[in-house]
Amino acid sequence: MKIFLSSALVLSAALFTYAETSFAGFGFGKRNVGYIYETSFSSMGWRYLDLLENKSTDDPKALESSQRNACYKRYGTIINDNTLDIRIAIGYFDWTTGSNVHYSGRSYGVSPSLDIGAYEALKDLLTSSCGGKARFCGFRKDPQNSSLFTREVTIHGKKVLARVEIRFSSASEILSDNLGKYRDTQAQRSRYAEDFFSRSLREADAVFYFGHARNGGGPDFYPPVFLPGTNKLNYSGYYKAKRPGFNKMLNALGSSRQAPVIGLMACASRDHFLRRTRAVAPNSGVISSMDVLNVDYVYTAMIGAVDALLRGQCQKSFYQSIRMTSGNQKYITMDGMFE
Repeated sequence: MKIFLSSALVLSAALFTYAETSFAGFGFGKRNVGYIYETSFSSMGWRYLDLLENKSTDDPKALESSQRNACYKRYGTIINDNTLDIRIAIGYFDWTTGSNVHYSGRSYGVSPSLDIGAYEALKDLLTSSCGGKARFCGFRKDPQNSSLFTREVTIHGKKVLARVEIRFSSASEILSDNLGKYRDTQAQRSRYAEDFFSRSLREADAVFYFGHARNGGGPDFYPPVFLPGTNKLNYSGYYKAKRPGFNKMLNALGSSRQAPVIGLMACASRDHFLRRTRAVAPNSGVISSMDVLNVDYVYTAMIGAVDALLRGQCQKSFYQSIRMTSGNQKYITMDGMFE
């Protein structure tokens, strides 16, 4: 499936755009899937899992000694308590084009939210049955927490309880509702999602942010801030000037403990965030991206990274897991993980 990025969308620094007709071959828009682009997130995820199914799982004992020691050192801090705690924080994922968005015969208004559809797709992928060698599957939903999923995995010969918790930011898909009748609910959701991300940076073994970089102003869990009287995001006067999300992220990383693995799954996150993130969290491995890019690159790289963690993949195999496609090989990077 080819996804095109319009020049106008690049200027607005949104992650991606889809031409609805591009999905005709896959039947998109022909069945009710509940949330906008839920099916396309599912399809992207399934295709990437198909690639991971045939990928071998590392046996550290077979590696050269320096690689083996680096791998054991990284996972030693992660699984020493017999638990692998992975958290995914999905930002307020608005599709901002400057005009109303029409999808599958329905108008969603200006800047509809895609994070709910992404959440549902990830949940379905996690709870699907396993086949082959992939491990982003076979999870059970926690009966007390519908956003928490658990399963047992074996990492380097050790049985570990893996837990994946996912939170999203939007109260609904419709921006006008989130700013209107759901205003209080949206404010509460945004604060909770932001706090979840901050706590995860201090508590989790691996934390992934999936959403907009806001041209350096993110990670962002709030509805978009526009230039007054327009449908264009206020980058120069707000996001780039204040960098609200990134400053909060750095504050969270200023604690005595930082997550051993941090995934910044957003546009140009390497340029926007890597240097200062590594400065405050020098012992954390960071997965990031280069340039303004299609959403499938960061989305599938996140799936590949979680799958790699669930298997205990070492340097070479881990890097391959997040770069299984030509697009990911071009845009996805990893720093400080096994060095």
